[in-house]
Amino acid sequence: MMGERVKGHAAALLAACLFGLMSPMCKLIMQEGNIDGISLALMRVSGSAVLFWGISAFVKSQKIRREDWPSLIAMSLCGIALNQFLYVGGVQYTVPTNASVTSTAIPVFTLLMAALFMGQHICFKRAVGIALACGGALTMVLSSAGADEGQGAMIGDLMCLGSQVFAACYFVFFAHLITRYGVLTLMKWLFTISALVTWPLFSDHLVNVEWTVVTQTALLCCMYVVGIGTFVCYLVLNFAQSRLAAPVVASYNYVQPVVATAFAMAWGIGSLTLYSGLATCMILVGVWMVSAVAPAKKVNLPTPLRGRLLKIKH
Repeated sequence: MMGERVKGHAAALLAACLFGLMSPMCKLIMQEGNIDGISLALMRVSGSAVLFWGISAFVKSQKIRREDWPSLIAMSLCGIALNQFLYVGGVQYTVPTNASVTSTAIPVFTLLMAALFMGQHICFKRAVGIALACGGALTMVLSSAGADEGQGAMIGDLMCLGSQVFAACYFVFFAHLITRYGVLTLMKWLFTISALVTWPLFSDHLVNVEWTVVTQTALLCCMYVVGIGTFVCYLVLNFAQSRLAAPVVASYNYVQPVVATAFAMAWGIGSLTLYSGLATCMILVGVWMVSAVAPAKKVNLPTPLRGRLLKIKH
């Protein structure tokens, strides 16, 4: 048992580090000017679809219920297409540090949506956490408004934040599909649907890339983004989630900004200003306050007792 937990912690740490490298890698690719955000996002979605279908050939797959297809399509558009196109596009206009920090805010947006649309209760500590994280995001966006190139841009920060909103939609509105189907079944269909939707819209971006002038570094980074930063990361993260509680796995998200900042500054494609540092601290503390509070326990009453209580209430 202890050995499996150690493996789970190692997998969660590895996934966080690999995810943390995503924004610097994307920035390295796009700063050359040959591959833009749309082209890179399209490669990521399409390449991952091929890889997930390839590995699913060796694993027994589940059949999607007919009534689940509309939800699955909406889930793909929110959780894959809009999330990834906005994130990669946002990295094109901002610094990797800002992009990586926003990716830790998913628990905040998830809780907000659950409260607004699902009636989930928000305690005082979580409310303070939401206020801190939102204040940090606002500080980051406003500090980027007049920033020089290399210090982030408002449009990039807003796009990255928007991508996390759609990621939160993925968890709030489609939880029934996440629990009903295995990770490989979901991933191969989610990426495939997004690829089929986005190819007709954006294929010209990828077709017009001048591959003869793309550097070897950019090509290697593209392979990382598709093969490791997406495909391998999802598999490693699923391995960790099968051995650790969800809050424990989520706590490793705090590693991502550290990794992204370290590599971005080492490669000279990012900087950490006073305001961005303050915003980062506010967001991370806010996310910690939201994630650290255990949700209220629900008591599952027997069906006959639930029926009697409903009669009394009415």
